[in-house]
Amino acid sequence: MQVTFKGEPLEVKGTQPVTGDLAPNAALQDSEGNAVQLKDYLNGQVTILSVIPNVLTRTCELQTKAFADETAEKDYQFITVGRNTVEEFNQWNQDNDLNVVTLSDVNGEFGDAYGLNINLGGDELLTRAVFVIDEAGVIRYEEFVLEVADEPDYQSAIEVADFVKK
Repeated sequence: MQVTFKGEPLEVKGTQPVTGDLAPNAALQDSEGNAVQLKDYLNGQVTILSVIPNVLTRTCELQTKAFADETAEKDYQFITVGRNTVEEFNQWNQDNDLNVVTLSDVNGEFGDAYGLNINLGGDELLTRAVFVIDEAGVIRYEEFVLEVADEPDYQSAIEVADFVKK
């Protein structure tokens, strides 16, 4: 798959999961720096999984805040995954007076499992994507944002999550 960043093409390495696939598992780090398994977070809950390149950039910040706002009163969970360090995610939450569940893909296992690795300016990051995963761990919606600098389609992800939760 190919995406662009400010119009310049970027190759996305790997094979991406699609609607109907079982959500791949991956080892990540939680906000305490503990090694965790993604499957343990998906256990029996509808989940919006928001994937970002770097929470310290404007579009990623907008994406994370928008999903936090949209899901605050919902009966499902929202998780952000990125290559930021645990410390960066924790500082971002503190600076923004939020408590977003963040999982750090510092070891790259999530990027490999979801086929979302890109090289952006010499940095190995994740391309922007959104998944809605149902209670059984099946992907019910996926969006791979074709222009990395653009925000995702929040409303479509929320509508699918609302529908799946019924």
